[in-house]
Amino acid sequence: MFDAIANFDSLPAAPQVDFTYSHSGQSRFRRGLIRAVETLTGQPRLRRLYLDWAWSDRAPGVPIFSAALRQLRIQPRIAAGAQHLDAVPAQGGLLLVANHPFGVVDGLTIGHLGMQLRGNVRILTNSLLCRVPEVDPHLLPVDFSGTPEARRLTAETRRQAAALLAAGKVVAVFPAGGVATANKPLNGRAVDAPWHPFIGRLATIPGVTTLPVHFSGQNSRLFQIASHTSYPLRVALIFHETRRRIGRPVELRLGAPVAAADLAQLDRDQIAADLRRRCMALAAPALKDPDETYVWPSHIRW
Repeated sequence: MFDAIANFDSLPAAPQVDFTYSHSGQSRFRRGLIRAVETLTGQPRLRRLYLDWAWSDRAPGVPIFSAALRQLRIQPRIAAGAQHLDAVPAQGGLLLVANHPFGVVDGLTIGHLGMQLRGNVRILTNSLLCRVPEVDPHLLPVDFSGTPEARRLTAETRRQAAALLAAGKVVAVFPAGGVATANKPLNGRAVDAPWHPFIGRLATIPGVTTLPVHFSGQNSRLFQIASHTSYPLRVALIFHETRRRIGRPVELRLGAPVAAADLAQLDRDQIAADLRRRCMALAAPALKDPDETYVWPSHIRW
């Protein structure tokens, strides 16, 4: 890294990447709050790691997810269920569904898993994450802002996800649509929000196999408290939570693959609940209430 700084004049221009969860649709106060908290809690270090990688000689043929995990010194580890990988068909669409405890690291890890399994993956994710050019080709953006344009983008993303699965590709989804959060911020265990029934549409496309994935762990108590205080503050702490994971392993557990035909008799809500239950049953230690879901406090404004 110091050599890169010393030879700054000989380096190509820095990639124009805006590392922030703020956006133009927010008020000036919200944008300022998010950027200030990001700057104080981890964004500069993550940006520096990215630029260090972008300026270095990248190993040819190494997928971006593997490269990112290596740069963060994060080692994914399958703690249970590795035998289920042998039961994943080599052909046909593959849908990876998982809980969402961290925000970024679990996204990188599930992308890494998809690339290992089939050499391709697209991840449904918040459109705010679609800002790193090397990752963009692997993302399917979902916009939660609620505007007509956002609804059109999300509808197109859903159509694209279904088409990819029908074509035999890999699609990864965090059906909760947001990072797991504790209902009791001071001492509760973080849980996913209810899973979106759209997952039922994807899981029942003919020929699709669904692989449940469970990530162990959760974000810090600070994140849980912030989530009950201010949505902008919650979002601003995502970089902090990512920085906390640097140098630490990520543990995941895999469930038995589920064929589309096995879910055909259920409606979409039932499929979402069934897949969520399969995922949460993989947790270790076991969840006290696998069906507990996070309920947004009424005073929180998105």
